[in-house]
Amino acid sequence: MGTRRGSGANLMGDQEKLFGYGEGFYGPPHQWEDREYLVDFLAAHGLNTYVYAPKNDPYHRDRWRDPYPVEELTQFESLVERGNQSGVNVIYAIAPLGMTLSSSEEMSKLKEKLSPFVAMGARYLTLLFDDVPEHLAPEDSGKFANLGEGHRHVAEEVAEWASPIQLAVCPVEYTGMHMSPYLDEISRLPDEIALAWTGRGVVCAELSGEDIADRSASLGHPLIVWDNFPVNDATMGAWLHIGPWAGRDHKTLNASAGLFLNGMSRPRASAIALGQLGDLVASGADFDPIESWKQTCREIGGEALAVFAEQCADSICFAQPAPELARLIGEAEAAESAEANASIRGAIQVELTRQFEALGEIRESLEDQRLLKEMEPWLDQMGMNLTAMTAAVNGWAECEPERSGGRFEMEQALGVMAGVMALSRAATGDKNVHGARFGVRASLETVDGGWRILPNALVTGESQVDRLVKLVFTKMSESR
Repeated sequence: MGTRRGSGANLMGDQEKLFGYGEGFYGPPHQWEDREYLVDFLAAHGLNTYVYAPKNDPYHRDRWRDPYPVEELTQFESLVERGNQSGVNVIYAIAPLGMTLSSSEEMSKLKEKLSPFVAMGARYLTLLFDDVPEHLAPEDSGKFANLGEGHRHVAEEVAEWASPIQLAVCPVEYTGMHMSPYLDEISRLPDEIALAWTGRGVVCAELSGEDIADRSASLGHPLIVWDNFPVNDATMGAWLHIGPWAGRDHKTLNASAGLFLNGMSRPRASAIALGQLGDLVASGADFDPIESWKQTCREIGGEALAVFAEQCADSICFAQPAPELARLIGEAEAAESAEANASIRGAIQVELTRQFEALGEIRESLEDQRLLKEMEPWLDQMGMNLTAMTAAVNGWAECEPERSGGRFEMEQALGVMAGVMALSRAATGDKNVHGARFGVRASLETVDGGWRILPNALVTGESQVDRLVKLVFTKMSESR
């Protein structure tokens, strides 16, 4: 991979800010080969941080008390060294699920678990209290006033023990703009401890510098923004988030102590978002998210990947999948004359051919075979969608008077309808390409100690396949 971006020093200033990648999703953790790829990619794109926090690594979370196998520590140390050679901080994060917060024995186990990473020369450690029970365990209920005091106790002791290593903490209430008794206690942590925050919601259409500054002021701590993009875990598995990373700008970075993009379990595909973050760090106020996205796609997989990514450009921060196809269908919906119908139908066929050719080129020529494997379910879905849409457009053409001689027999009509519907049903897969038929984004926020689902969580009726099939049936009915 080539280095095409600056170092980002213009945004980092005298005090190092941490910009990079978080392996913090639910799902199969990355392979070490992919972690090495990502560290190299971060370095080549002016980014300086890789956070290790995979939820499904049992030693990170469920079995946090157990030491890592020697071979795993050896691999981690090799990754740290790789990062050191290229200016990338490899940061270990631990999530002590079920920890008895008041137990000195449990505290000793936590320090023992972190000791190998300290010995590797760590400059940063992260303590994660996200997605844990939001109340004190019975063993702790008589020791602390609330969960926040318990978490503060653990974080303060770890920070003192690990000093001068810098500690960051993710509180259990990591979204929103509210304050609470829990956060009042977390705010009493030493001022230099940065807190992780995902924004107003778990996933966010926008992360403004103003919100970050306000939140940092209310908590009294610098914030590290944990941006849940391109992650597609939980309810979002139907989407491949390889579209534009929008709704963020240089003010987002200036107001924060750092920003990490939480990746998908597909590391090579996640690099598309990282390239855009690298551009923002380097470009500042001149950042263009659309141009950055296109450039990154071309860098990683050529023009064919850029075409495929257009069809998947559907996330909470940029929901405009299949833009050219959507534009053409809109024109077709407005077309009234036979000449206009024929012209726009031809343009749609050209667009479908362009996409078919990109699909074939990716499968035949993409050098990164690991990326190809990651994208395969969505490539398959794209192929089914294109086949269905091509059948629909061909059916539309069959209905035109110049094709049917002014008559459209029942058997012919039923044959066209059955063929279009059969292929359309075949295109009803479980991956979202060309827009979603149905999907649920993890759009939640914390309010008064509880969770609320936001209106933009539900996505329905956005499929361009369905829209085109509906258009064709309308045109067929009008042609008689």
